[in-house]
Amino acid sequence: MGKIIAYLHNRKVATSAASWLVLILTIFLGYLGVELKYLIPVYLTGIIVGGFFFGREAVEKLFKGKVGIELLMSVGIVGAAALGEWRESLLLVGLYSISEAIESFISDKTRNAIRSLMDLVPKKALVKQNGKTEYILAERLQVGDIFIVKAGESIATDGFIYIGGASINQAAVTGESIPIFKKEGEPVFAGTLNEDGYIEVKATKKFSENTISKIIRLVEEAQESKGKRQQMVEKFAYTFSPIVLGVSIIMPFGLLLLGFPLPDALVRAVTFVVAASPCAFAVSVPVAFAAAIGTSAKNGVLVKGGVYLEELADTKMVAFDKTGTLTTGKPVVTDTLPLNKLTHKRFLQIAGGLAANSSHPLSRAVQAALQQEEIKPLTATNYHTMAGEGVRGDIDGKTIYLGSPNLFERLGHTIAEIKELEQFSSEGKTVVFAGTKAKLLGLVAIADSPRIEAKETIGKLKELEVQNVMLTGDHELVGKSIGKELGVDKIIAELKPDQKVEKIKELKNKYQHIAMIGDGINDAPALAESSVGLAMGTAGTDAALEAADVAIMGDDLTKIPYAIRLSRYAKKIVFQNLIFSTVLQGVAMVLAIFMLLSVSQILFIDEFGEVLVVLNGLRLLNGKV
Repeated sequence: MGKIIAYLHNRKVATSAASWLVLILTIFLGYLGVELKYLIPVYLTGIIVGGFFFGREAVEKLFKGKVGIELLMSVGIVGAAALGEWRESLLLVGLYSISEAIESFISDKTRNAIRSLMDLVPKKALVKQNGKTEYILAERLQVGDIFIVKAGESIATDGFIYIGGASINQAAVTGESIPIFKKEGEPVFAGTLNEDGYIEVKATKKFSENTISKIIRLVEEAQESKGKRQQMVEKFAYTFSPIVLGVSIIMPFGLLLLGFPLPDALVRAVTFVVAASPCAFAVSVPVAFAAAIGTSAKNGVLVKGGVYLEELADTKMVAFDKTGTLTTGKPVVTDTLPLNKLTHKRFLQIAGGLAANSSHPLSRAVQAALQQEEIKPLTATNYHTMAGEGVRGDIDGKTIYLGSPNLFERLGHTIAEIKELEQFSSEGKTVVFAGTKAKLLGLVAIADSPRIEAKETIGKLKELEVQNVMLTGDHELVGKSIGKELGVDKIIAELKPDQKVEKIKELKNKYQHIAMIGDGINDAPALAESSVGLAMGTAGTDAALEAADVAIMGDDLTKIPYAIRLSRYAKKIVFQNLIFSTVLQGVAMVLAIFMLLSVSQILFIDEFGEVLVVLNGLRLLNGKV
């Protein structure tokens, strides 16, 4: 009930619903025997309410010198009413207002496309000025300001670390799955997260010019260019509608010259307008696409409009983001290598004891590995974090370190002799060592793991003759490792958000129709720039979902080939409807010109055509593709 009320907040949805309720009411009253003269005010109310918005739009366009389908439908509605066909007039209102309502509802959703981008950036920043600290609005930050970012807080604007160091989670901006330790002098970006340290950042960009603001502009520009592609539909309406209206105006004069009486000539002209009103033509596309959209939603694919189904049907190339899309987005232990005669269990107990007190994502991966194998970690005392290198603690009276290869090289170990290190590194995995100053105890390899269904999805896309490419902000070795494992055709790594957009533009020039699939803020511009953007649902950010045209609910990648198959089926149904409605309307117009059938018979043909078109479109409801 709450959702219905929310939909009715859109005025075009509300007025369309009202026109249908009035139509149902008139049918019911007619069944009870109420005379037509008493129903006319009810019909008139439904026509005015339901046709208010597209009628007003018709008048506004007319004053601008444009004759669109809205004016033609309005004339057809008035003409039907003038001929006494009030029910047909109201039905025309209801049918056309549905398509208008759907378009308006989608437009409302897209206006919120970038709202959640700004949620990534804190509203306030703790600024140091003249030896004092105070909170100011983030939008007031200027170049040169120094602000404090504590553990667990997001960075307010672009800058570099002035004091301190911390592991920075940049997944939202660069797509990198593993947080990177950054020290004094290194750059940080707005919207990225300080995982575990204290840093003071010196702003290098004003709030309005930072990375997130730039992404917002990219989304806006891409959405604007996407709207221009829909001008083809308007071009048809602006050509067809004036011709019909012109013919209907000239028609009575021609008939008078041929000897027809004036009343007969006017009736024929009005009948022609009614017959030429592209009712079946107008509903042939939205009905089919509405059925396809409803079916896809039931099957976990939320499509924001029929135009995106068309683009999916034409898709020749699918571009995948890596982190959170083809992969889970969570680091996991992939390999362990105990050294110096340690058992696998003992090594994990030691590593887990040191990882237990850390909130670093790599430490959490080690903790998860112990939980999976039901191994209890040893207890570490005198625990200490070494920023950017690892941790140390005492276990069984010995000081043991857990950290990066650089840490153990600094401790004097020759780690290059371990052949597995080169193998793991070439596979794009992050290696963490454990040991004392005297000897190495072992290592763990950690990586972002592929989704279970990713390889199957890519295989099904190839069966549909759809090529694929991975676009990732992660390192090249990581991208190639994941891509090779999944069977991706092409891998392009180390891309920033604006570079992803440029790659999408290049691919569009080559393939014309390209889909982009992602889940992060960094994917939003590329999603908006692509022919059709698909966002992973529950794992996806609000901005990615709003910028995208299709949302994959439940993070199920196998829904992507399903969506393409369904869209191709929907396009086939639409083509059938368009051909049928065009031929039917042509026949109706000829019959109207020569008055070979009565007005009621022509209106019956029109309604019969609408029913057939609707029934054909509703075949998409069975969901079988």
